[in-house]
Amino acid sequence: MSSSTTTSNKDSGTAAKTRGMRAPVEGLLSGARRATTGLQPRRSRSWGLVTLAALLVLGTGLAVAAWGLNAGQKDSVIAIGGPVAKGQLIGRQDLVSTSVAGVQGAIPVDQLNTVVGKTAAVDLVQGQILTSTMFTSSPIPAAGKSVIGLALDPARVPGAGLDPGDVVDVIAVPGGDATKEDPAGLDAPEVLARGAQVYDVGGKSATGGQVLVTVVVDASDADRVAAYSTQNRVAVVETAPVGAEKTDGK
Repeated sequence: MSSSTTTSNKDSGTAAKTRGMRAPVEGLLSGARRATTGLQPRRSRSWGLVTLAALLVLGTGLAVAAWGLNAGQKDSVIAIGGPVAKGQLIGRQDLVSTSVAGVQGAIPVDQLNTVVGKTAAVDLVQGQILTSTMFTSSPIPAAGKSVIGLALDPARVPGAGLDPGDVVDVIAVPGGDATKEDPAGLDAPEVLARGAQVYDVGGKSATGGQVLVTVVVDASDADRVAAYSTQNRVAVVETAPVGAEKTDGK
């Protein structure tokens, strides 16, 4: 009987311990994976964006390739075969052809005939690529004009200097004795040539040397300008080009 009682007590204790223990936690804590319910949405690729990116890459590659071909492309243009002084006619023997790339305004070699016989507007040197601004169709001097060189003291030219193409009046400077006898001559100096065009400028006025100015004057004024120049009695005054508007509105 005691044996039955002992067994009964053990069963009761076991049952109590079982009731005291927690039931296993189902789900993530227990290590079990949660069952997936329903169908997951499939990720769709944006084929439009992929196509656009591919086209951009292709277009960039083609642009770079085209730039490389153009950068390396050379054209046959006209160059100077020997020195040609400003004002001289350009002959066929003065021109050669050369291959260059990227020279703005270069004249193609097939336009050679448009250059032969023209007048050099600037001094041309051997190997120089010729452009349309370096020559002119008008001979220098033109009919009815004369070219005269003047050697002037720095005080007899504008302090800012002169450039080819500037317009000047050539003024007669009174002589020393004449000034003493008639000081009024300084008030109304004689104009030897109006509207003369500066053709070339040389010399170094900054060091006190003479300024060499070549001007184009009317042929009727050339003799007197040359005579006064030999006596160092000439000065030049820069004026406005013919037809220029006045700034004061008058």
